[in-house]
Amino acid sequence: MTPIELSTRRRVTGLTSDEFARLFVSLQREVDGEATDVESWELVGPPVTAEQHLIDTFAAANEFVATLADRLYHTIMPVTEESVITAYADDLTFWASHPDLGGVPCALWNIAALQAAEWARKETGIACELDVREPLV
Repeated sequence: MTPIELSTRRRVTGLTSDEFARLFVSLQREVDGEATDVESWELVGPPVTAEQHLIDTFAAANEFVATLADRLYHTIMPVTEESVITAYADDLTFWASHPDLGGVPCALWNIAALQAAEWARKETGIACELDVREPLV
């Protein structure tokens, strides 16, 4: 995986380098070096031992978002003019609302929420309101 490919894949997920590093660590991957090295890996490339784990992390993030988007979609359907989907401005607020998802960056939830809202809009023609929760601290 080239540095540009790593950076592009991370950015497509909507995650910052720090969020991706936390996700990488939360999946308990064993690699040479620290997960906090993501920024340097985007400049010089990841160690060979980390490449498959990075690919697995991206796949896990994509699968999580797809599963969560489907769950959110079925939660808001049938959508009405009053339907609201919650997004989160920070991880702490997100984790307080969803303790079962502690450690998962709120960016992944927000991507799933937008995907669910888009599916509902395409099916019904009704746009859901996005309610962004203010940070707790």
